[in-house]
Amino acid sequence: MKHRFAIGLLVLAGAVFARQGVAKEVGIELPVLWTEHFEIHAEAEDARVLALQMEGRFAAYNAVFRFDPGRLDRPLRVRAFRDLERYESHVGARLAGEVPPGAVYLHFAQPELADQRELVIHLGREGDVLPFQAFVQFLRAFVPNPPIWLRDGFAIHFATLELDREGAATHRENLVWLDVVQDMPETPSPEAVMRALSPAEVENFPGLAWSLVSFFLNSGNDGYLRSLNESFMTLTYANTVEANTAAVFARITAWNDVAAIAGDHLIYVNSRRSFSRLVAEGQSAYAENRTEEAKAAFRGALEIRPDHYAPWYYLGLMAFNAGDTETAERYYRIALDFGADVASILYAMALNAATADRTDEAVELLRRTAEIAPDRFGERAETLIAQLENIARQ
Repeated sequence: MKHRFAIGLLVLAGAVFARQGVAKEVGIELPVLWTEHFEIHAEAEDARVLALQMEGRFAAYNAVFRFDPGRLDRPLRVRAFRDLERYESHVGARLAGEVPPGAVYLHFAQPELADQRELVIHLGREGDVLPFQAFVQFLRAFVPNPPIWLRDGFAIHFATLELDREGAATHRENLVWLDVVQDMPETPSPEAVMRALSPAEVENFPGLAWSLVSFFLNSGNDGYLRSLNESFMTLTYANTVEANTAAVFARITAWNDVAAIAGDHLIYVNSRRSFSRLVAEGQSAYAENRTEEAKAAFRGALEIRPDHYAPWYYLGLMAFNAGDTETAERYYRIALDFGADVASILYAMALNAATADRTDEAVELLRRTAEIAPDRFGERAETLIAQLENIARQ
């Protein structure tokens, strides 16, 4: 399911880009652009895109946490490089060890170094790393030492937040860890996860942290959701990790029995199905001619990942089998747009066209299929072409 967030950006021609300047640090000079909550160090066009995207992320995050932006004593700094050498040089001068690829949030614990905290991005290579690091920057700007299960759990939760070039955000639920958590022979207790002070204390900690966040947000139990929201108000800027962790746990368990949380969490996790499992269930049901079960599984998969080709392809096959060639073609074309194997789709479309008595189209599609994948489809395509041409001559 997708959820739209109303992004309260400032008018682009006005306050968002109201103050500009140039900062020079360690021999690297970049233009600086200020937004309502950010200080963006990047080349002009990159800075404008980042400004919209970072403000979009901020709004989406804070729609959940409801932190008071007035608590920020300085804008959140973002520095972006397109050149790998400049990125590695800048990060390497500030971070011991190997430079993380793509993006990294540099958080210096010492108060006197607070003005050096920044999110550094290698543009074009940030990929899946940026969403995680961007959330960590947001959270630690308000709470430098948050409970690690909230940090990691929400970072994974928001990893699927998508923003267009105007900063409009769309969030699709992230179930990437679901199979791992479900396949654990013994699931650690929620209490162990919520009290952990290091990810090393609990096996598969990131996945379990995500599962708790998902549970509190989506279980349908208003009490759990309310206690999570109330726990955010116990977080304080000056507290240690230990103090913030204890405060959140105390708030959540003040009205919720620990054993009940554990039982309900386990039921919730086991009731969910990931995209991969829904596709596998759909494929199995399709192979066994359990058509309605297959349709339900593939439609469920599309709710999680509407931009994946597999469910569309199988729904196209089932429409074709039902004689609905128009719907089948539409689904095949969607699957093709989302990256399905071209030869397989063209072959399916050829059969569909032939069934709809569009012989010339079917022959052309079969020839294209044989040309693209002669080893897989050449012989079959030539046989069908001969049959179709023979029918056409009668």
